[in-house]
Amino acid sequence: MPRYRCPSCCCGPAIVLHPPKGAIPICSRCRTPLEKQPLVKPLPLLVLVSVGTVLVLSSFPMLFNPSPSPPLIPDPGPDRRQDETV
Repeated sequence: MPRYRCPSCCCGPAIVLHPPKGAIPICSRCRTPLEKQPLVKPLPLLVLVSVGTVLVLSSFPMLFNPSPSPPLIPDPGPDRRQDETV
């Protein structure tokens, strides 16, 4: 669906039009030619892809470095075993 926006009328909604081939749609308020608006703007899409890539790639080192194992409880030495039995 082709969407058009008026460059002169600020903040107006995008209008969905189906003009005939070769015809240029004109704004009904200010009588200026409408500009065709892309479905997805390229700059925000590029920012989204780059931020997502950075987040995914920054998580790779965490996947390959295992978390440290919990500390083991030290085994009491022979001195303490004798004291406990007496």
